[in-house]
Amino acid sequence: MAENESLNLNDPYGQRWDAVRRAIAKGQPFEKVVLLARKALYRGLRNTQKQCVEYGVTFQMLLENRNSPQVLRQFVKATLGHDYVQLFRDVAASSAQCDTEGLLRAYVGAIWETVADRIVCKTVTSKGEKSLNEMRNHVGQVAEQLQPDFDRIARKLANDPAWKPRMPSDKKGQPTDTTAEMLSMSLLKD
Repeated sequence: MAENESLNLNDPYGQRWDAVRRAIAKGQPFEKVVLLARKALYRGLRNTQKQCVEYGVTFQMLLENRNSPQVLRQFVKATLGHDYVQLFRDVAASSAQCDTEGLLRAYVGAIWETVADRIVCKTVTSKGEKSLNEMRNHVGQVAEQLQPDFDRIARKLANDPAWKPRMPSDKKGQPTDTTAEMLSMSLLKD
């Protein structure tokens, strides 16, 4: 069985998130950073679903047992401490009053927050070219661009927990880069 998808940037199975950090550290264009983050979010969730099924835990089971800390602990153990499952357990504990879509929005947001904190810490300490506040501001701007994806993923998974997260496609079947589209739009009305 393959190793678990990871939120740890130092883990070989967390490389999709470390690619986002490397792009930020190299000063890649903002649009590229956002696209990498979007891809990492969707692919990480999709891979996590696949891995969890291999361990006998479905996303539906996580949602059905969201208010049962004991069962969620068993799922964490069954998935060999899978980072995404641990995070789901933690978010479920702190979001008990939320509806399913609200829980999922908090969960997807927590995935980004976890990774963003690690990106900030690793980037600031590794090169020191940007201050902590500059890095936090930068990843905060990335989060703003990802918000529609957080909402979409939460809505889709709430409606169908078996949905396989995939980036939305344009009419030609290519993944859309909504960031690039939005950058070309004027905020001023004609």
